[in-house]
Amino acid sequence: MKILVRYVLFLLLFSFSMYAVPPVLNYAGQVAVNGQPFNGNGLFKFALVNADGNVTYWSNDGTSVDGSEPQASVAVPVNGGLYSILLGNTAMAGMDGIDPQVFAQHGDAKLRVWFSDGVNGFQQLIPDRPFASVPYAFSAGTAQTAGSATIADGSINKSMLGSDVIADLNATIGMNRLSSEVTDKLDQNASGGTGVVAGSLIAVPYDQPAPAGYSLYQEGEPKHELIWEEKAAVSLGRYVGDGLVNLEDKIYVVGGWVDENTEGRTLVERYDQINNSWTTMSSLTIERTGLAAAVLNGKLYAIGGIGLSSVEIFDPSTESWSAGVALPSEVRYGTAITVDGMIYLIGGRNSSNQDISQVLCFDSSTNQWTAKANMPTARHGVKLVWFQNRIWAICGHPATQVVESYDIVTNSWQTESSLKISRFWSAAWVADERIYVGGGQYLNSIESYNSITKEWAITGNFPEDKYIADSIILNDKVYVIGGATAHGVYSNKVYAADLNASVAGVYDLYRKDGNAPVGTPVVQSEVADGSVTGRKMADGAITPSKIATNSITTSQLNEQILKYLKPEITTQPQAQTVYADTNVSFSVTAEGKYLTYQWKKDGVNLTGETNATLNITDANATQHDGNYSVVVSNDFGSVESDINEFVVENDINKVSGLVGWWKFDEMNGSVAYDSSGNGHDGNLTNSPTWVNGKMGGALSFDGVNDYVQVIGYKGIMDSN
Repeated sequence: MKILVRYVLFLLLFSFSMYAVPPVLNYAGQVAVNGQPFNGNGLFKFALVNADGNVTYWSNDGTSVDGSEPQASVAVPVNGGLYSILLGNTAMAGMDGIDPQVFAQHGDAKLRVWFSDGVNGFQQLIPDRPFASVPYAFSAGTAQTAGSATIADGSINKSMLGSDVIADLNATIGMNRLSSEVTDKLDQNASGGTGVVAGSLIAVPYDQPAPAGYSLYQEGEPKHELIWEEKAAVSLGRYVGDGLVNLEDKIYVVGGWVDENTEGRTLVERYDQINNSWTTMSSLTIERTGLAAAVLNGKLYAIGGIGLSSVEIFDPSTESWSAGVALPSEVRYGTAITVDGMIYLIGGRNSSNQDISQVLCFDSSTNQWTAKANMPTARHGVKLVWFQNRIWAICGHPATQVVESYDIVTNSWQTESSLKISRFWSAAWVADERIYVGGGQYLNSIESYNSITKEWAITGNFPEDKYIADSIILNDKVYVIGGATAHGVYSNKVYAADLNASVAGVYDLYRKDGNAPVGTPVVQSEVADGSVTGRKMADGAITPSKIATNSITTSQLNEQILKYLKPEITTQPQAQTVYADTNVSFSVTAEGKYLTYQWKKDGVNLTGETNATLNITDANATQHDGNYSVVVSNDFGSVESDINEFVVENDINKVSGLVGWWKFDEMNGSVAYDSSGNGHDGNLTNSPTWVNGKMGGALSFDGVNDYVQVIGYKGIMDSN
């Protein structure tokens, strides 16, 4: 049993004599059992104890010792979790009177309460509750009138009250003076309680859940301009490139460079967000200008650089570097990103300092780099972000406004909306369902991408111009580090902006819907075309009659809906082994609307092979041996078939399977009957023929491309 108790008010009612009627305390509270307000007769026990709870000053039956539970209880009616009782009222069964000297002599007195719902037994409610000033003011009044036999009505005046009591009486009652059960009740009424009519509107802080029975009426618009704060600087101002990573909730700056100097090329620094401090870590084993950095399986990868195809790996547990799997060839000024347990290295320049469109993927399970579909536009200094289940490659040189995105499932690229401003070696990050790109080529402006309108817009500025800086997000803050502010002028500045601050003070409006299912916010307001996002949509909440035409995109649909819309493969392609110079086909059968197909060999798309059937003509091992699969796609997603091995066999004799079955007891002259059903009856070219000998019929071979396996009672004999 879980019991929740709230204490509401303590008052001292007094009409007594020092030698007659004892004082009583009006005590009220609230109890809930298993999260529900209790109703019925509750059983209570009370004790006044010291601050440490190990001395008893009074208890309801006088049996409590050293703060222990009294033996007798007091029955109190509870309605909706609320109850009230006069402590010290001797007219109640099980209740002893309270000596007023308790408060005169013990300024630390606290009330300890035990409660039972009659089913689960008594439980002590915590914490013990201190008293307000009223009992102590009463004690002071008692001392002043101790000589009187009784205190006459109206004889307690303001001068007899303590200053703290007077302050309480004069204080303005604001929200901070209301108990939690009162504010909870106010919140409940504001969120659709009794008396709130359908159609009324309430405001809810941005990105918080809607109250029960309300639907989104108007979504607040976050402020996309960020407020930047300067943090502790790095030790050396330098180009950072693609050298920032987040490892174990700390920022690492790996390498960097200053013109042609060697400064920064092996330097590794780590930032502690809590202490706002930098620590110099173990240096790279070799100088790397224009490296790419990524994190995989809790380790930091430093990849390539000028004149380098090597990779080295930093283990934070040992703070040491070790050699990793090298790239197939040199890559400088490339950019890396980790997605689904794989590192993708995109773009850069080769050993001839030419821009490349290469995409390499490192899989730690196979411990190798593999080539993926090339980026459409060759460039270096690209910035990569993961957005809407795709890798976005943004700007770079020489394509300074180009934006292209890559689907890791279909291994394919598509063109996205171009940037407003030409940028090269900029910084980029994702926040609040938008992409942000800032700086580049000594710019300080920032623009963001709206995925609904598919447009870029200027949304703020960095504190200084940035070129070859880098950015990273750590615990809801975006950090922009290093770079150059002008030619030959290198910055060691570190700036951070709180991403939550962009939505502070933003509210969504919700409309009370009398027909809405209880507890389910339903989006059914006058929503503008293209403005609905999936941020506040509950399962089953979308009603077509209320959503504007064309405003729902696939990104708002959850997997439970998409599984009915995505393609489904019903017949998989089959692995095959065939003769050289023969024709063969792979086929797939799938269900779904508006399907497209893309066949792949060894994970690479086959140009022009976009039908349900893949035809191979004049098969040869050199060109056609490999693993084949097909990706079936539509607007709602894609699915890839099983991977099947295709083998071209040059030795016809090694082809397995039944070619013909000629029984020795089935002959008619020189005609041999093929009982296999393959139709190889009679004297076939390059096939065995029947001859009649002394022992009866026999098979005759001409020695050219003939092969037969004879199974007898003594074993197997091969002949040709």
